[in-house]
Amino acid sequence: MLAGDQILIGGVTLEAFLAFILALFAFLFLGNLAYMLIRRVMDGRVSHGTAKWAATITQYAIIIAGVYASASHLLAFDLKAVAASLGILGIVVAISSTQILQNILAGILITVNRPVNLDDWIIVGEWPATGLSKVRDISFTTTILQGLDGGLILMPNSNIIASKVVNYSRSGLREIQVSLSVPVSADLARVREIALAAALEDPLILSSHGPANRIGAQDLFDLPYIRRLRAERPDLARFDPIVHLASVTDGWIKLTIGVWIQKVSRKDEIASRFLGRVLERLQAEKIPVKAEVA
Repeated sequence: MLAGDQILIGGVTLEAFLAFILALFAFLFLGNLAYMLIRRVMDGRVSHGTAKWAATITQYAIIIAGVYASASHLLAFDLKAVAASLGILGIVVAISSTQILQNILAGILITVNRPVNLDDWIIVGEWPATGLSKVRDISFTTTILQGLDGGLILMPNSNIIASKVVNYSRSGLREIQVSLSVPVSADLARVREIALAAALEDPLILSSHGPANRIGAQDLFDLPYIRRLRAERPDLARFDPIVHLASVTDGWIKLTIGVWIQKVSRKDEIASRFLGRVLERLQAEKIPVKAEVA
């Protein structure tokens, strides 16, 4: 469309339209540059989550403010007029974007309340349930988790807020249970002795009876987050390995061995090594056994 010697696009001159496109790319570049600079300055000085959110908010603020200012100056963009002209269409769009808004609000709540942080090990217990996963990224709408199998799980932020989330990084501890079944004729005292000895020999299994560096849980309960939840330290003996008699069925006695660990991400490795050590010693003493890991 021509107006005199000028080419118009929707009532805007071609020069103004091209200038707006250049400004758009410039503010996108500035936003990304600000993100990288803030991450470089803040990483290592504050938590990864705080650095990421500060950089992301600054990035979007620069882009949105820049695009709005460019559109207002170069394209004579009137936000009030556009909002009024949308009418029913705006209402429809707002309703259709309810889920997006919920996820954005949930992302803000996650940032403020910090139920999870980057690199936390968590389990989301409601649908869609996840296994033990590490928090890799938290964006405005999505939390990205990585399972022990290496797969990435894209979880809407609203699911994190609405679901039961077990945060093992915050607690710092997890219990592993191993079940053993031995014949009723077996020496239960000896079986218990073998199981507890195997646990005490593993440096990654907590015990108040081992060397000083074995009970790292002592310092854990001095952390500010844990101190807010408890008025005093718990009795650390409760985290010692323990053997319970669970049931007696068809000539077999089922025993449950509970041990506590801090290396949550290595739970399968620790449980497998512990179970293998117990089975090896029971078999060496000719004690029939059946086992399973809970």
